[in-house]
Amino acid sequence: MTEAPEAVSYTPRRVRPLGRLQIDDWRVKLHGLGATGDGELEPAAREGARKAATEALPRPGIGGGRYGVGFVIAHRSTNAYSYVVGWWSYGCLLSTAAYSARFSDPADIARCPARQAGCVWELAVIDHERRAWTRTMLRAGADGDLDGYLDTVLSGKV
Repeated sequence: MTEAPEAVSYTPRRVRPLGRLQIDDWRVKLHGLGATGDGELEPAAREGARKAATEALPRPGIGGGRYGVGFVIAHRSTNAYSYVVGWWSYGCLLSTAAYSARFSDPADIARCPARQAGCVWELAVIDHERRAWTRTMLRAGADGDLDGYLDTVLSGKV
């Protein structure tokens, strides 16, 4: 018989906007999420987020159904860093890639299994991104509003 994993207790976590990353022709929002503290990231974790986005995002960013916009969630969880990279294509499709890193070296990223979407706190940020995309791109007229999407940020607890 397999023993069930230890239950995780839900406690809201702080999320905050940490600006944008420019990676080739991609414009990417950076979200800081923390199990403790205010969601600010140490420089090595910012580098981990950049490396994850650089590896995950397809090239070119604009074209092939892509808009050249997306987001990265840099999450300092209780036992490691995780990075979730998301990008939009074909009007309503979100693609993601997840990475992790040890606290001792937040920039030394490793790709997570393709079946992993994110934890409950990361999913709250992804839901914010879905709502922002729907409001600014799917309801904003035929051309959408990419700058409006990029300007829509999340700050508070999730």
